[in-house]
Amino acid sequence: MKKIGTKIVRFITPEGSDIQTSAFIILAICGTLVCIISAINSLVVESGMGGFIENAVGAFISVGLLLYTKKTGNSQPGIILSIILIFLGLFTFLFFSGGGYHSGMPAFFIFGVVFTAFMLRGILMPIFLIIELVWYTLICVYAYRNPQLAVSLNSEEAFLTDVLVCTIVVSVSLALTMYFQIRIYRKKQMELNAAMLAADEANRAKSDFLAKMSHDIRTPLNTIMAMNEMIVNNTSSAKIREWVNDSNVSSRILISLIEDMLDLTKIEAGRIVLLEEPWDTGKLFEETIKMWKPQADRSGLEFNCRIDSDMPSLLLGDEGIIRKIINNLLSNSIKYTKQGSISLTATWNGILEITVSDTGVGIAPEHLDKIFKPFERGIQEIYKETSGSGLGLAIVKELVDACGGTIDCQSRLDEGTVFSVRLPQKEVSARAQGLQDEEESTEGMFTEQFVAPNARILVVDDNAFNRKVIECFLEPSLIQIDDVESGFEALEMIDILDYDLILMDLRMPKMDGAETLDKIREEYPDFNTPVVVLTADIMDGVEERMLKHGFAAFLPKPINSARLYEMISRFIPDKIVSLKTEHENTLSLARVESYQEMFMPSGINLKLALEYNAGSTDELLNRIDLFDKFADDNIEMLKDPDYIEGYWLHVHSIKSIGKGVGAYLLAQLAETAELRRDVEFSKEINPLIIDEYKRVREGLKKFREEAAPSGEGGR
Repeated sequence: MKKIGTKIVRFITPEGSDIQTSAFIILAICGTLVCIISAINSLVVESGMGGFIENAVGAFISVGLLLYTKKTGNSQPGIILSIILIFLGLFTFLFFSGGGYHSGMPAFFIFGVVFTAFMLRGILMPIFLIIELVWYTLICVYAYRNPQLAVSLNSEEAFLTDVLVCTIVVSVSLALTMYFQIRIYRKKQMELNAAMLAADEANRAKSDFLAKMSHDIRTPLNTIMAMNEMIVNNTSSAKIREWVNDSNVSSRILISLIEDMLDLTKIEAGRIVLLEEPWDTGKLFEETIKMWKPQADRSGLEFNCRIDSDMPSLLLGDEGIIRKIINNLLSNSIKYTKQGSISLTATWNGILEITVSDTGVGIAPEHLDKIFKPFERGIQEIYKETSGSGLGLAIVKELVDACGGTIDCQSRLDEGTVFSVRLPQKEVSARAQGLQDEEESTEGMFTEQFVAPNARILVVDDNAFNRKVIECFLEPSLIQIDDVESGFEALEMIDILDYDLILMDLRMPKMDGAETLDKIREEYPDFNTPVVVLTADIMDGVEERMLKHGFAAFLPKPINSARLYEMISRFIPDKIVSLKTEHENTLSLARVESYQEMFMPSGINLKLALEYNAGSTDELLNRIDLFDKFADDNIEMLKDPDYIEGYWLHVHSIKSIGKGVGAYLLAQLAETAELRRDVEFSKEINPLIIDEYKRVREGLKKFREEAAPSGEGGR
């Protein structure tokens, strides 16, 4: 029975059929059954063979329409033919031949009207409903006025039988129709819900994949860009600097593409959450100028910025989204402008209006309606020489819409483009906010160089390249650095040594950064060392969650030396020694060249020293002072070593100090001892390190004496 039921259901609701087609099949089956029963009823109530033949014809038509619909999958022609041939035609004949309104036939009129309302779509449904109602009314009135035209039933018993049969047939037919309609609807609804769940799951999987890929791509990019920065800082070759800078441009393009894809994914998933927080208008526009003016300068473009003097100092809204809108528009303008200027204007008149204009390639009128669609970039012949994904403006449009604002674009080919964005913001402070002069607007950018030989930092990251990047960045600072690859090892190191700062990666196997911090606090209740989280995860909300979790600060990857030094100066200011002071006796490069041969016998290579100090003789002289300042303590420690972990940390510091002053042999000896980490070998090499340390110290003392009387102020 179950198999038979399944076959019936499959026959009624074929695979892939719509609700209308399935419903028509049900109604066609019911119509066929009704006609067959009515035909039999015609014989029973003795209405003659005419009624039987008419009902048989109705059954034949119903079967024909059913088979046509099953074959073609198109129910609309069958529905229209059913209305015309059966409801308007056959029902009329049956009405007059079966007793008129003194029979059960009017019940079928109800069946016809309900069928029409259920099955037809669009304007045809009310048209045919009106036609049927008018027609049924007319034939009833006509039969009333011409009773001789309607064949009367022979007896009251026949009339009762006919009414009961017609009522039961129509009721059962409509009940079955409603039952299967609801069943079909529920089935379709379940399929729709399943499809929606599958789509949501696919969307979540896509978001998770992009987030993971973002992290996994940004991690090696972190190493590439950091190593590039170190190459630039440690070479005097203009050609090498140019190559490395070109490499960084490509890296930044890749990072920008990753961020755009993540933004678009969040938008499509409806995961944009608007914040309403006070934000500093002056700070935002100052930081925007700092970020984009150098890029415009490198592209040979003039960068203009005008901020309304009536701009409130504080507005209430989502600063992050506004910043992203401005940055994407400026990025787009610089990308497509080869010569001329870029302009940023911000005005306030109860609503924040931001205008970004350029003198670039422009956009053809027929493409203006496409530029806000993902992956659309206008005329390919014009833009083919410019890299880009076509996501920036699509993201801007979605963000503006999310803020309840508007964006307008006016452009002409070869003349430029103007984007105007209007964003509703609430005024918090009406104090006029003007921008500082360009010279003053550099406040907050960390440029100070320092050393911190007495500071100790722990770096926790499962990626060896990331640990190496941080170590190389901090090597000139003389900071003592330990690095481990897991949270478990971090717990062991914290148990052994006291640290001034811990830099911890967020995503690590087995125990991630957040779990490691929880474990540290659990095992060491009095632990108060600041822990900075490192991560390439740039999804919205990560920074906020990590700060709430208890991390002291958030340092996104890729890391650059400026952000890293700023973080260190923020958390351990008492351990750093500034290199900011200018020397009165600055050496010219020509004079340093003349000293090169003189001091090589002392184990000092001044050319290497200058490369290590990025060509700054001021910084070199500062490091020489520091070398001499810590020389006595370092020599005493080397004379009485314990040859345990502390010894190799000490020679690591000597390696960095030696490189800073060009003491190449001293640095090599110390590095060899550090890498070998062998007690017997260290006992053999330690006397050589002490002798070389003393030799370098005497050489630097002689160099200081030679350099001091020069009084040269040039470099």
